[in-house]
Amino acid sequence: MRLYDPTTRKYVSAGPLTVKRPALPSAVPLFSRERAGIVALDFDTKHHGHGCVVADVTRLLAWLTECGGRAVVDQSTSGGRHVLIPLAPGRTVTADEIRPLLRLLAARLPTLDITPMTNHKTGCITVPGSQCKEGGYRTLVDLDPTTAADILTVGSDAGTLQRLEALLGGTGRTGTSPIDTHIRAETSSERVLGSSDDARLHPRFCRSAPPPRCVLDFASTGRIDTRRWPSRSEARQSVITHAVLAGASATDILTRVTEPAWAGVRAAYARYAEPERAIRRDTARALDWAASTLSDPVRDTGHKQRHTGGTYDPVLRLWLTHAQTWVASEFLHRRDRWTTHAVVQALAWAAAVSGQIVEGVPTVGVGGRSLSIAAGMLPESTVWSVLERLRDMEGSPLLLIERGVGQNPDRYALVPTHAGRAAVVDTVAGPAEVESVHPAWSVIGWRHRVLYDAVVAAAEPLTADELFTALGMGRTSGYEALLDLRVAGLLAIENTHIGIGPVELDDIGHRHGLTSAVRARIVRHRAERIVWREWLAAREEARTPPEPDRSVFVIVDDHPADPPDHDYMLAVMNTGPPDPF
Repeated sequence: MRLYDPTTRKYVSAGPLTVKRPALPSAVPLFSRERAGIVALDFDTKHHGHGCVVADVTRLLAWLTECGGRAVVDQSTSGGRHVLIPLAPGRTVTADEIRPLLRLLAARLPTLDITPMTNHKTGCITVPGSQCKEGGYRTLVDLDPTTAADILTVGSDAGTLQRLEALLGGTGRTGTSPIDTHIRAETSSERVLGSSDDARLHPRFCRSAPPPRCVLDFASTGRIDTRRWPSRSEARQSVITHAVLAGASATDILTRVTEPAWAGVRAAYARYAEPERAIRRDTARALDWAASTLSDPVRDTGHKQRHTGGTYDPVLRLWLTHAQTWVASEFLHRRDRWTTHAVVQALAWAAAVSGQIVEGVPTVGVGGRSLSIAAGMLPESTVWSVLERLRDMEGSPLLLIERGVGQNPDRYALVPTHAGRAAVVDTVAGPAEVESVHPAWSVIGWRHRVLYDAVVAAAEPLTADELFTALGMGRTSGYEALLDLRVAGLLAIENTHIGIGPVELDDIGHRHGLTSAVRARIVRHRAERIVWREWLAAREEARTPPEPDRSVFVIVDDHPADPPDHDYMLAVMNTGPPDPF
């Protein structure tokens, strides 16, 4: 949490979240690993007063209800309000993804301050019950704590933010870089059926619920609600977007415009010299926005969330055991110990599925992007920094044997370590398969993975002290991790011995939508590689000298020289060249 400094009037210092309420006004970060599971909207009384804040919040809550959203509202002693919108389980957003919607809301709600949600590094919000800057405490509005907790736990309907953006007539794009363009193109190609005027959204992403009443009213009568649409342009775009979300194509929409139920839309496009062309443009814009913005439906509850592959190869298993023990010894009191364990596991998996054994030593060529997914969705920058540290350390189990050039990745040899062989702990060793790190650990925490894997691999149940001693983990840190794993349902304690709990890692992965997150990262990596190949090709083309223009050459003599005398050539061949002296 971040603590408020009355002198600077800013949240400057930071500290761990405490069980008791802090004495100073404090705020909690909104983003974790650059993604937020709650959209926090701050309505301020500084410029427009308390009455305007109440009106704006009421209007927003009405829009949320139309879009399937739920919210918790609290109020400060100054009259300002916070609206906390929990997303559906498994849904998260980045600051760039939410920014177009925030701009639409700010244009319609004058008391809204969108700053907290626009920066993933500094974005924070004070929560209900916390102390206010003016004195007193933030209190819930029209809610009791039990209902508020239920709303925050259950969350909103999937797609609430996209429906809200469509309701307000927005089809904003989140990025225009070459990578964003490739990502949008690949995503759209998988979610759009047909082409030209027959292109439509894939049925898996279509919405079956009818559009809001205000959208239907404008479509039929042309009456505009100026509180949600500044002009007829946003209103008609909202109608078109809702039709696209229902699975309509440009041909379908052109047909509906001629019907009485869409007389208002027909009148909105009447000012154009070519109305059909304008309708096709807005339909294409809505289809592109829907195909690139909508989240994947979370329906794959039976799918195992791991990379395919893996092996029981004794060479790789032995190296992994030695390497993990070496990391536990060398990184014992370092904060990057747990991420290093994950990268080492990912290297062993990569060697199992795409590496080679050269004279008994596993070798593998793999890039940091692929390893980031195999390491349980670690950030790519973290993977690159771990690899750099490992290959520079003395006695490391990782040896760089070939530097990557162009599209070829670095190649590594997975060498045994003397320290690892000497310190292998039999208590936690087992015949586990060499496989990738489950993405659920990106939600639970990286230090928890080593503790959980040790319990799974143990030959017999261990007590907490035995487990912490075997892993070289401190008691305080160990009991904190153990408590988190018990709360998550992954571990259970019976008669002081630790065993496997009723919840599986896949359950946590599906609850947090990690299958979609992995898929999105794969698509982004593919787009980044395409841009990288294009850059390499452009550089090579710039370095290659152009072919000379042969048209500028002047032929001095286009008649070939007379052939040499035949008798002279025979004399030279028989007697050799003449003596110069």
